[in-house]
Amino acid sequence: MNIFALDDFKFPYLDLKFPGQHSEERILFITREGKIILKLKLIASAIVFLMLLILGIAILNNLSFLGFDFKVLTMPYLLVWGIAFIFILWWIYRVWQKTIFVITTRRLTKFIHTTPWSRYQMSLGLDAISDTGAYQKGFFQMLFGLGYFVARSPAGAVKNFKIINISFAEDLHNYVNKLLFVFNEKKGDLDKFRPFIPGLKGETRDEYVRKVAPQFSKPKRVLPQAEGEYLSGNTTKQLPQ
Repeated sequence: MNIFALDDFKFPYLDLKFPGQHSEERILFITREGKIILKLKLIASAIVFLMLLILGIAILNNLSFLGFDFKVLTMPYLLVWGIAFIFILWWIYRVWQKTIFVITTRRLTKFIHTTPWSRYQMSLGLDAISDTGAYQKGFFQMLFGLGYFVARSPAGAVKNFKIINISFAEDLHNYVNKLLFVFNEKKGDLDKFRPFIPGLKGETRDEYVRKVAPQFSKPKRVLPQAEGEYLSGNTTKQLPQ
């Protein structure tokens, strides 16, 4: 399935593939910048378009040269400007849609699209990560609840790997730390390592995993028993001393 054409990525991401993915490599999480960023870009473009449209119409309605009244060009101007506006909105959306960040059982990788047709890819192997972090930068991210996730490498020639403007940066930081522990200390458990689920925690998350992808679920918790007691039906009995 083409990950660049999907609007949403659904846990457990088993049917998703990205260019260059190894056969034994499994996707643990895939995301984009927060949708609020896309909405703000589209709104800002619409405001600029409207201002330029009004300015252009005002100029055409008041401009004449050698007896030629430029007012007659108003409709062609509206048509061309409208087509250009639709193209700009499409461009912004496609660049946002095709710029993705991926975490797998082997690496962190991202595809950054500079245009709808061109991109560059950057990867950082799990074995090259020294630590990770999550932080908010500036009032804008605090206002919209966004943040940065960053994975650092001790190699000076390797840039830090960042996932920007996401609303679950701290949760992702904690998840990747667990992934690194399993990768470094218990590689045999990687096949059973649960993919990341943003927005769910605790028992709610465990119940969702049991329903959607039971192969990654934890055993159900047994009700803790008080010392010297056990449950029988609806009553609690004291164990004999």
